[in-house]
Amino acid sequence: MKQGTFLFIGDGFIADFNWQKRMPHFNLCSYGISGEHVAGLLHRLPQIESAVPSPDIILIMSGINNVIAGDYTFVDQIRRAVIRLSNHYASAEIIINSLPNIDAAFLVEQAIYHLNINLNTMARQTGSCYLDNFAKISEDRSIFKEDGTSLTTAAYDRWARAILEYVAFLLEDD
Repeated sequence: MKQGTFLFIGDGFIADFNWQKRMPHFNLCSYGISGEHVAGLLHRLPQIESAVPSPDIILIMSGINNVIAGDYTFVDQIRRAVIRLSNHYASAEIIINSLPNIDAAFLVEQAIYHLNINLNTMARQTGSCYLDNFAKISEDRSIFKEDGTSLTTAAYDRWARAILEYVAFLLEDD
């Protein structure tokens, strides 16, 4: 028996994994686009809202493509997405996922760390949840494929477990 509808939206980290297979107890709607920046996600929200009438839980994972492009100013765009989704789906729990600490020489030192702090702050300010699942494994380079930015299957499995544990905690509080 399905426990509810779970909406995943974001970039390639969402697009590159079979979430339904890993989370069979939920009706999963996955809207990830590889290479997408947060502005693209904002632009897609009307289509997602038309396609998914009433999710119980929404997970947003976006921003890494902004970081790769040297744009560290996208947190306010995610805030706008959260506010829009909160207004459209008033009863849904919204989870902002932390960014993984990608291995790229061009990154400003501690950029991901500081962006995750900003995402956490924004989540609290908007009444949404923040899942900091990558903090525990941030130094574990084996979560990435050889390119330093794509996640391995094992990393996705760990991430899916973290999401399920977090969602169990949320459902317990209801």
